[in-house]
Amino acid sequence: MRGRWLLLPFYAGLLLSVFWLLVVFVITLASGITLPFADLGTARILLWALKLVELTLVANLVVIVALSSYESFIAPRQDSWPRTWPAWLGQWDDGQLKLKLFASILAIAAIELLEMDLRLERFPGRDLLWGLLILIGFVLAGLGVGWMDRRHRQDPGS
Repeated sequence: MRGRWLLLPFYAGLLLSVFWLLVVFVITLASGITLPFADLGTARILLWALKLVELTLVANLVVIVALSSYESFIAPRQDSWPRTWPAWLGQWDDGQLKLKLFASILAIAAIELLEMDLRLERFPGRDLLWGLLILIGFVLAGLGVGWMDRRHRQDPGS
């Protein structure tokens, strides 16, 4: 039972990775702000903004995974938590969590595909096609998980 605490360094490492994502975010933000306005084209501004959105989504994804995993595997029962802890901690619904994870992954994959499209001269059509197929695979997997969760809610005994 105490072996569950061996997972704590993994979750701490995930949360530490958010710090490094913040560093990359600030560097990316600063690099876009410091560019001369004359050098900025529409595609370059879009790529810069998409990179900021992508970093934000990845950080959100990491935090969701770390907190929900901590809650699922390590945290004591909710009624023994200090009152100062956030009220939403302990309220995770597995189905909603899976859908949030898939939504984040889909958004990140869609941003990557859009970045590839905006930099078409750097990517052959084959790479763009594979990116699209991977995105479609994620969409189908997300729909499948949502469907299975809905079926499980309708028939919890199965």
